[in-house]
This record gives sequence, C-alpha cells and structure tokens, in this order.
Amino acid sequence: MTYESLIAQYPHLVIKEVKTMPPGLAGLYIDNMILIDQQRSGYEKHCILAEELGHYETTYGDITNLQSLRNWKLELLARRWGYEKIVSLDKLIECHELNYRSIEEVCGHLEVTAEYLELSIAHYYTRFGLFVHHKGYEIYFDPLSVSKR
Repeated sequence: MTYESLIAQYPHLVIKEVKTMPPGLAGLYIDNMILIDQQRSGYEKHCILAEELGHYETTYGDITNLQSLRNWKLELLARRWGYEKIVSLDKLIECHELNYRSIEEVCGHLEVTAEYLELSIAHYYTRFGLFVHHKGYEIYFDPLSVSKR
C-alpha cells in the first residue's frame, strides 16, 4: 500500500502537506483534516499518515497533552492501528512470497522507514509473543522470518 493509495482510501478527509507544523509534530489530525510535514521523506510521510489515520479511526478530542495517561493510551492505540494498517501480517507474508529478506527490501516494498518497521514488529511481538500463525504461515518476530506451515 502506497502513500497515495492510503490517501485514496479516505476521500472524505482533507489530507494536506504543509510547510510548517506545530513544534514537535510531524502530523496532526483535526476535524476530518490531516496535516503532514511536507519536509519529511516519502516513507516518513506514509508512516505519519498511517498514524494520523489511526487517530481518525480510533480516538476523539484533543489528545496533544501526553502528560495525561488517558491521552498517552489513545496515542498508542492510534500508532498501533497505523502499524497494522501498513505493516500488516498479510504484507509481511507478501514480502516473504516476493523473496524480500533484508530490512531494506521489506521497507522498500512497504514504503516505510526502518524504524517504523522495527516498531511495527515490536508491536506484533508484544501482541502475539514470539510468533503467530496467520493464513497458513508462521510469522516469527524475533528475528523476523516467515515460513509456510
């Protein structure tokens, strides 16, 4: 799934790349509008968009104050939604089927940064443990590997 195809899935939202963002923010979701720092790389924008769509799908209200435990939990919920949207288990299997083995190849195919891929895998490890059975495959998370069952 590309940045452009992700945008196309949400035609009812206004998604804008802007020159200036509030300090410390690379993306922001407000009232059916997503703002993304245009100075980021294409892969970074894709990752940022996934998280901001996670806010649209899972949270409500102003959660910018991360000193609040409630807000921090909602922030994590949106991030996890983003991980599962663009680094899905199905996409990891697809990378295996395409014989992509290195981090660089997987990141290139998924159009995500290496850091985002690592965080996504860490999320799955926390959620499922060392591995998960999915659609006839075993997906191991540490180290990342996929094999047909």
